[in-house]
Amino acid sequence: MFERLSDEGLAQTSYLIACPRTRTAIVIDPRRDVDAYTSIAARHGLTVAFAIETHIHADFVSGARELAAAGARVVAGPGSALRFPFHEAAHRETLHAGDITLEVLHTPGHTPEHISLVVRQPDAPVRVFTGDTLFVGAVGRPDLLGANLARGLAEQLYDSIFGTLLALDDDVQVYPGHGAGSLCGAGIGNAEHTTIGQERRFNPLLQQTSKASFIEAVLGDLPETPPYFPRMKQINRDGPAVRGFARLVPLPAPLAASNAASLADDGALVIDMRSPQAFAAGHPAGAMNIGFGPRVGYWAGWIVPPATPLILLAGDASEAEEANRQLLRVGFDDVVGHVDGGFDAWQSAGGSVSRVEIITARELRDRLQRRERLTIVDVRTPSEWLDGHINEAINIPVGELPKRAPDLRGPDPVATVCETGYRSSLASSLLVRTGVHVINVSDGTAAYRMLD
Repeated sequence: MFERLSDEGLAQTSYLIACPRTRTAIVIDPRRDVDAYTSIAARHGLTVAFAIETHIHADFVSGARELAAAGARVVAGPGSALRFPFHEAAHRETLHAGDITLEVLHTPGHTPEHISLVVRQPDAPVRVFTGDTLFVGAVGRPDLLGANLARGLAEQLYDSIFGTLLALDDDVQVYPGHGAGSLCGAGIGNAEHTTIGQERRFNPLLQQTSKASFIEAVLGDLPETPPYFPRMKQINRDGPAVRGFARLVPLPAPLAASNAASLADDGALVIDMRSPQAFAAGHPAGAMNIGFGPRVGYWAGWIVPPATPLILLAGDASEAEEANRQLLRVGFDDVVGHVDGGFDAWQSAGGSVSRVEIITARELRDRLQRRERLTIVDVRTPSEWLDGHINEAINIPVGELPKRAPDLRGPDPVATVCETGYRSSLASSLLVRTGVHVINVSDGTAAYRMLD
């Protein structure tokens, strides 16, 4: 019995394994909304006996403490120093769950306490759950605890991979904690799993011929670091508040538009999840535009201040429910509710409204050719910028805009541009809140490149 549960927006993966004979289950790297696991357990008559953390996570809030409140035993690696009850597993320690045996391997490098788990059970392939040490085609980044520790952790990462994981047989299946798109490693592949032999032969970092060259390669290709990562580390070490999510994650309450407007006036933040076009045409004043999809939580982690009461402006109640789950996963516990009736109700109730000018890439080019005064801000990542950009633009990644916005206030309008218009609309919502005259380029650099 084996379940892989993936959060597309954070590219995070957790696993549930169970013994069919004893109906004993293990969850590896649980996320905050643990009813995903308890519902599986209820359907199959399982008892979740272990919640195992491969390491103290930086990109999402762990659900281990929630599962502990429901009866699971939390297990973490050497030196984890969690501030709630847990078992600190030793290197080569063996745990048992019915007919399943789990061998704990201490594999520091991404973090000092990191462990991997070799899982053996009858009539199943041998699997190793590598967390953030070894990915498909990539390895974990060693810099999240600070630049002063990065080189030492990179050395440990080399020893963990070449000395411990590559000592396993080639046919051992590898199940990592993240997939493509995660910021916990660079260049992670799309496949759900791999094998030790596959990585030995084809992983670019594992082709390095010396420890020194491996370290330089790892440290030379580090992804961005979202500002919310240190906060996640602290929450997971302390243990997030137990909210009863093992039973059910409650739905966001419908709010009368007039009540929502009053709450916004008192400091609640509206997250408008409509399209860039709808947002530009009219939105609650001060709202942030994080379009509905798998990355609502991801972008909120980047740009929403912690401990902010949130109001969701969604297409319907199901969108609000999904967004609430994503926000819980990155530590936003105070979702007050969603606007009942959406933006039409907000307007009818007399809520304050703002607008953003929106243009196409062709219109942007026309304005540049007329030599209109514009500051073009490309909000893509530095690597995207280096792959090609509009000549007149400057690069400020969207995650840096909250601190850079005051520098952009001035007489000239600011045109925000990304690849396809999603991030630039988010950027426009950040800037208009600070009094910047903003123009959003709706179809982005992808369309600009196609102009004749």
